[in-house]
Amino acid sequence: MIWNTDRMDYYAADFISGMTKVFPERWKCLKSGKNSGIIIKAKPTPERFAVIISGGSGNGPLFPGYVAEGLADAAVVGAPFAAPNAYAIYEAGRYLGRNSGVLLLYNNFSGDYLNNDMAQELLEMENIEVESVASNDDIATALNEPRENRGGRTGIALLIKLAGACSKAAIPLKDAASLVRYANERLGTISVHVNFEKQLIEYGAGFSGEPGIRTENHMNLHRSVKEAAEMLISSLKPRNDERLFLLVNRLRLTSYPDSYIVADAAYDVLSQNFKVEQVRVGAFSNIADIYGYELSILCMNEEISRLMGGYIVTDSFVI
Repeated sequence: MIWNTDRMDYYAADFISGMTKVFPERWKCLKSGKNSGIIIKAKPTPERFAVIISGGSGNGPLFPGYVAEGLADAAVVGAPFAAPNAYAIYEAGRYLGRNSGVLLLYNNFSGDYLNNDMAQELLEMENIEVESVASNDDIATALNEPRENRGGRTGIALLIKLAGACSKAAIPLKDAASLVRYANERLGTISVHVNFEKQLIEYGAGFSGEPGIRTENHMNLHRSVKEAAEMLISSLKPRNDERLFLLVNRLRLTSYPDSYIVADAAYDVLSQNFKVEQVRVGAFSNIADIYGYELSILCMNEEISRLMGGYIVTDSFVI
């Protein structure tokens, strides 16, 4: 986090300014100001619908790092851990989506939902076609409640890739939104936090300090991976015809090699009964200042598998 607290209100504006200076061929700033920033692709593609992602700042690469060809067309960010304002989302949609429409994609938190919903209303008032999808992949939230009440987590990275692939493939906006919503239903994420001082492993802890859903007093990495994978499998119940896309997100204090050990262990567990088609490892959402990781699994049908193929390389990760 930035040291000079007098600039905190301009945190998003300042780091977006730095991003555009480092990679001017990749990004440009559409607009920034107090507690708000809009970063877009340096070369917009108005002939296809725009994927606009949004959320709080300070947890890169979500969300601005996901602006790239084949991913999102724009990211609208607010202050650290705060949803961006609706008008900024509207401005991004108005600029990018007037010709071919807009897909709004965000994590399912109340502020993000309300602001994206308002932005959608404003865009539709100008006859801009809009679809929206709220990612709710966090299986540790809204227990014993309908799935739509769950919060979002790192799994949105896979939905961003799918949405970008749909746009690039010229799939109509409504059809693309339906496919992304379906993928969201087949997506799950679980966090694993390790407390070395207390010798505890906590499953499902939230990034804002919410308690987990299960705690174990063993300190065995491979066992923790097996237990986390089993929770996801129990929640998603992959079908025989589905293929798995495994995403391993390392949290801030987790070492580079440890995250690959997690990926190796998770692959071994999952591949015993399912087809693991793709695996990615990286700091996809550097959101918790703790040792640990998140596992995300997307259960893919044939169409989603085809669209999710290949690698997209950004400055921060490969997805």
